[in-house]
Amino acid sequence: MSAPALSAADVKLGLREKVAYGLGDMASNLSFGAVSLFLLFFYTNIFGLSAGEASLIFLIARIIDALFNILLGYAIDKTHSRHGKLRPYLLYGALPLGVLTVLCFSTPDTSYKFAYALVSYTVYCLAYTTVNTPYSAMNNMLTQHAMSRSSLSVYRMVFATMGYFVVSVYADQLIRRFADPRTGYQLTIALFAVLATLLFYACFAMTKERIHQHKDEAPSLRQMVQAITGNLPLFHLSMFTVFTYIAYSVWMAAAIYYINYVLRDEAYTASFFALQTIANVAGTIASEQLIARFGKKRLTLLTLAAGALALAYQYWLAGDSRLAIMACVCLYSAAMGSIFVCMYAMVADTVEYAEWKHHVRTEGAIYGYFNFITKVAMAIAGGLAGLILQYAGYDAAHITPRAQDWIALMMTLIPAAMFVLALLFMLLYQLDEDSYLRMVGQIEARKQHAGTPVQES
Repeated sequence: MSAPALSAADVKLGLREKVAYGLGDMASNLSFGAVSLFLLFFYTNIFGLSAGEASLIFLIARIIDALFNILLGYAIDKTHSRHGKLRPYLLYGALPLGVLTVLCFSTPDTSYKFAYALVSYTVYCLAYTTVNTPYSAMNNMLTQHAMSRSSLSVYRMVFATMGYFVVSVYADQLIRRFADPRTGYQLTIALFAVLATLLFYACFAMTKERIHQHKDEAPSLRQMVQAITGNLPLFHLSMFTVFTYIAYSVWMAAAIYYINYVLRDEAYTASFFALQTIANVAGTIASEQLIARFGKKRLTLLTLAAGALALAYQYWLAGDSRLAIMACVCLYSAAMGSIFVCMYAMVADTVEYAEWKHHVRTEGAIYGYFNFITKVAMAIAGGLAGLILQYAGYDAAHITPRAQDWIALMMTLIPAAMFVLALLFMLLYQLDEDSYLRMVGQIEARKQHAGTPVQES
């Protein structure tokens, strides 16, 4: 006799599938990490755009991308294929994303530099969203087991950090091997793009969607809107996410400038990012056990407070001490690793909240909306970073003390202030581990009463 089918709520994922899921975010960060860390610097120092022009490009592209997330969320909820609801986007979107990543760091001989940069970066953002939004939602479709979901978020963030580590530590070393930095950037990014494409394919091949939805159960547009607007935990989580992503994105954009012009040690780039990444991985790995002990909400509050204090200390008290500065950078990075694990585990819970309250399951709409929020935050941050550099009178050929101080603020007090605002909204977030288990239990009981087939493992 065969073993009875397991409900998706009971499926504990194995190591192979957790690693496979993590490979998807490693791929994402080989692309997104390169863009976040180097594209602003590439535009201002290599391609020849002004900081103001670069700021406008980031703002326009990310606003368009944010709106695209809403449309994509609708498309996801209407997707039904033999590969599932979400995985097909990895299969068909990985290669175009790789090509567009390279195009962002290409330097065609044209007098329309601004137009080229705007179009290439905007289309890149749309391609990244087409792959990354479904990837993020896969957390919901692989299992409903609470600790397996938290574990998936840990694996995701660990592998994401590994992708970021590869880019942050080795990109600069590879670029420097070329006499022409334009060639260096293009070929180095091409290498990362090829690796990212292969990892996306591995993620697709080694994961399984266990929560199925029949075509006649697909939510209507009205139900999708209701799942978002009638979802108070999602609103509070979204506002927390806005301020967290502004902090993260401004810090990332400023890091290469901080190393070059505040620390005044360009050769320290690899070491800086190696230490920062190790700290981030440590915070990410520790999160699984810390979530089990404190819960996602309490852990997020603790790490936001610790990160804000570390950033404030770095600006006011660390002085020129390299040891003190790096200690603050590492504490901030460890906190950020934990924050992102909790964030993506919590957004998965809001899908169940919508299903529990409104009787509709709509990963596409909720993750589309959530990624819309992150893109709005990154649009604000990208525009803000460029505007701050412009306001500070940044000139790559002549760095003034005023520019140095504003770069330092972008690495410290500005993200610290965003952490404080994020903390205020996290205090209002209502869901915890006990309420999640009650919701899932009630959803399962409702399905059994209605005669809905059990999802198989």
